[in-house]
Amino acid sequence: MKEFDLLDPSHIIFFSICVGIIVFLPRLFVGKSDSSKNILISVIIGLMLINHGMDFYKEGYLNDDWKLGLPLHLCDFSSASIILYLMTKKREFFLFAFFAGFSGAGMAILTPDSTYAFPDIHYIRHMIGHAMILLGVTYAMIIDGHRPYLKDVHKVLFVLSMLLIVIYGINYLLGSPANYWYVAEKPPGLNVTSLMRDEPYHMIDIYILAVIICYLIYLPYFIKDKMKQK
Repeated sequence: MKEFDLLDPSHIIFFSICVGIIVFLPRLFVGKSDSSKNILISVIIGLMLINHGMDFYKEGYLNDDWKLGLPLHLCDFSSASIILYLMTKKREFFLFAFFAGFSGAGMAILTPDSTYAFPDIHYIRHMIGHAMILLGVTYAMIIDGHRPYLKDVHKVLFVLSMLLIVIYGINYLLGSPANYWYVAEKPPGLNVTSLMRDEPYHMIDIYILAVIICYLIYLPYFIKDKMKQK
């Protein structure tokens, strides 16, 4: 099996397909019947659950350590949040999935922490599972008409900061090799953390980057609102 390379044509193509699905698929369901939308919702939730199951199998079973397979990564929280939104339509779940999803899952499909490239099954399920998080977010935006506001950025960053403290405690209690939210070590492979300082200072860099990304994600809405005020 070929090792993963960020610039491999197969990854660029697969990434582009994921982006196309995330951006354009919900538009096909605008004005469609509730039953059609429910089918799409069921597919999104089903694929996310399959990804979680395969992730636990790979990390917890194949690596023979249950500590590695618990659904405690940021993308697991994003996945749970968008599933809860799709089931309840509560805006608070959308907001968390919007910021944590675009910053976390977006980075995950751009720079997956995968040892092997396409057609490795774990590469495929990683890409599809994280793409479904963002598809759920764009569903809420395009079909349900949700959007964030500036105050929401502050709220979500506060929640993320509190969760980060909790995750530090969970990693401490579980002990090695638990590394949820990558607080103990950088994720494997070529990704943005490769440019950051060594552990444990990498978390300062990650936190700063996360704050910047959250505000950058909101920036198009900020510019749009300012233009409307003119």
